[in-house]
Amino acid sequence: MNGKVLLGRTLTGFFLLLILTAALIVIFAYNALFTDSLQVHREAYMIVAVLIFFGLVLVAAVGFYGLRSIRLQLKQLRYEAARFANGDLSRRIEMQSNDEIGELATTFNEMSERLRESYQRLALEKQRDEILLESIGEGMIALDTKGQIVLINNNAIDVLELEEKELAGEVVHKLFALESSEEKKLRPAERPEMKALHKGEPQNEVCNFRSREGKKVVLNINASPVFSDGNVEGAIVVIRDVTHEKEVDRMKTEFISLASHQLRTPLSAIRWFTEMLLSGDAGKLKSEQQEFAKNIYDSCERMIDLVGSLLNISRIESGRIIVDPKPTDLRELVGGIINDLKAKTEEKEQKMIISVHRDLPKINLDPHLIGQVYLNLLTNAIKYTQKGGEIMVFISRKDDHIISQVTDNGYGIPKQEQKKVFQKFFRAENAVKVETDGTGLGLYLIKAIIESSGGEIWFESEVGVGTTFWFSIPMSGMKAKTGEVTLDS
Repeated sequence: MNGKVLLGRTLTGFFLLLILTAALIVIFAYNALFTDSLQVHREAYMIVAVLIFFGLVLVAAVGFYGLRSIRLQLKQLRYEAARFANGDLSRRIEMQSNDEIGELATTFNEMSERLRESYQRLALEKQRDEILLESIGEGMIALDTKGQIVLINNNAIDVLELEEKELAGEVVHKLFALESSEEKKLRPAERPEMKALHKGEPQNEVCNFRSREGKKVVLNINASPVFSDGNVEGAIVVIRDVTHEKEVDRMKTEFISLASHQLRTPLSAIRWFTEMLLSGDAGKLKSEQQEFAKNIYDSCERMIDLVGSLLNISRIESGRIIVDPKPTDLRELVGGIINDLKAKTEEKEQKMIISVHRDLPKINLDPHLIGQVYLNLLTNAIKYTQKGGEIMVFISRKDDHIISQVTDNGYGIPKQEQKKVFQKFFRAENAVKVETDGTGLGLYLIKAIIESSGGEIWFESEVGVGTTFWFSIPMSGMKAKTGEVTLDS
């Protein structure tokens, strides 16, 4: 029965009962005032009592029926609400009433419809994300702020040889161990994915992983933090097996080293015999012969420089370079290099300015390696600065690093070519036109030296204005390292 109708009928019953009772009271009072019959009084009392009794019974019956109907509707509604709460949205609540309870049932149905549509949309998005996740060629892991796995694709499971079980919620550093390139086990805080979470900065590192058979697998791990409202909410870790690439690089490095070693001996012999010819040890040369011999000598020198650069790069990349740090006065080191280059600066009438922090202590460095950095930067500045130009060297301290700056007002590097500056064999187009000689290996070499020392190198350049290179070295200095060879040995 409709709740509103039921309530209306109940109230109507009460009003009728009251009207009837009032009418009977009026009749009874009239009889009492204008008649003296006791029998009439009794009959009036009985009529009133009977009518009141039946009226109350009628009202109680109607109210009971209405309350029972409401109770049954509420019970059905509670059952259907529990079904919704358990995630069963497969059917609607069927309630044939237009009262408040019926309206509530309609609202529940509309809510379940919207929830069902939302679940379907989320299911489609999840399916799409899973397809995208599995289509990625590399292994990928999504982590929360605690380093627990949220998502992982099959490629990551295969590369890391994980058991194919429910991995969500597992802490990543407890599932597999990583080693540094020196084969030292990394602590949780040293791992790239944990550093990305704690520092909020992208991390790209090459680490070693041991397979179940104990075979070393080289992994390139790229971990990027995920932000929400400026806070780190997790990280995306991309894992790529680069064992084959590293092995190919090692073989190339060994080949270059071997070929360079084999080339040095004949080149040295050519240079030696050419020097003898130029000095007249084999008799005085005619002017034309002298010119030919000089061309041979210059070409040989360029080849020796190229072979030396290739050897140095192969030594750096293979990790065979000896690092022998000792307390070094950077003012003396740079001053000696500038003095060695004095003939070149005077030839081009260039002005050299040097400024070193006066309270700078001696730094524990390998003077030969760091000397190569300053030598290369200063040589480039002299080479690619016009006659009468200016070159400045500034060495200062910032926090726990030494910052060195080499600035020139030379030709500059074109904007579109700046991203290639530290690549092997790169030379800018305007530099090639000014100076035809060069290997394009110097900046690659010094970048490798600086980064292996725990520092950084960067630059700014504008064509026609000049170029400034900066590089940083930790105040703690360089770490000693045993090896087989030194640069240019």
